[in-house]
Amino acid sequence: MLKKATVIGLTGLALGVAPAVAGSIGNGETVALTMVGGGGLLSIGCMAIALATQDDEDDEAGYDRRGIYVALSGSYARENFSDAAVVNLVDGELREGLRGFRGTPVGDPDAFPNPIPPGDPGLYTFSFGDIDSDTFGISGRGGYRCHPYVSAELQFERLADFEGSISENDDITNQGIDPADIDTPRRFDLELESLVFTTNVKGYLLTGRYQPFILVGMGFMRMESKARDDGTLGTKPGLAPQASERTVDFALRFGGGVDFYLTENILVSAEASYLMPTGKLDNLDYYSLGLGLQYRF
Repeated sequence: MLKKATVIGLTGLALGVAPAVAGSIGNGETVALTMVGGGGLLSIGCMAIALATQDDEDDEAGYDRRGIYVALSGSYARENFSDAAVVNLVDGELREGLRGFRGTPVGDPDAFPNPIPPGDPGLYTFSFGDIDSDTFGISGRGGYRCHPYVSAELQFERLADFEGSISENDDITNQGIDPADIDTPRRFDLELESLVFTTNVKGYLLTGRYQPFILVGMGFMRMESKARDDGTLGTKPGLAPQASERTVDFALRFGGGVDFYLTENILVSAEASYLMPTGKLDNLDYYSLGLGLQYRF
């Protein structure tokens, strides 16, 4: 009993502290503190369930036994971004880095090239081009099965770039720019790179060799956006050829799947989930499919 309580306590500590480290990596102090609170409450709840339902005799066998597990899987993700959300993401520090010197204010032909002061709303905006619909990545998790039907875990998912493009708004005459100075709106290659950490509660519907499950989690997403001049118009004076920005905010995960035990320690896990970020990353949702291996200690 004491041994199991110690193991549960250490796992709970990991579930509570690891999100803080994850939040620090994402440069989101508020997110990190909230994740600590969420992870801490999750671990306390898991420990309480385990200790309250634990038999006096050790139960070391069976597919539904309590214990620590780790898993690694490959991910396939399909974006469900809104056009406005992509433009809003770019229309911040990334925009500041891309615009540099831009255009001639109408009525002031001697002002070209015209420097745009930092913080100025600018003489142009971006219009959305397109984003590729899918990408691949990797996911890992570690957790504790505190009840035959319940486990708590920390999950990370790292996705390669969603690639696409953005362009300057075609309606330049309404932005104080002399159309004679611009033949074609400038286009930029765009890459969106995602890193997600969530603390999840996982509920099992069956406890045999096949174990379908559902899960819900909370955490944060860090989206790194990068834009580069696509080179079709050459280099314009003062315009930065590339810029990048990192944005961090809260996220929710909903999903389900099935675990299939090859042995009592090794299993194959298939999962489908939906990731919903909020705040500055609102409407940058994506679907994720994962397939991998899990090891139970």
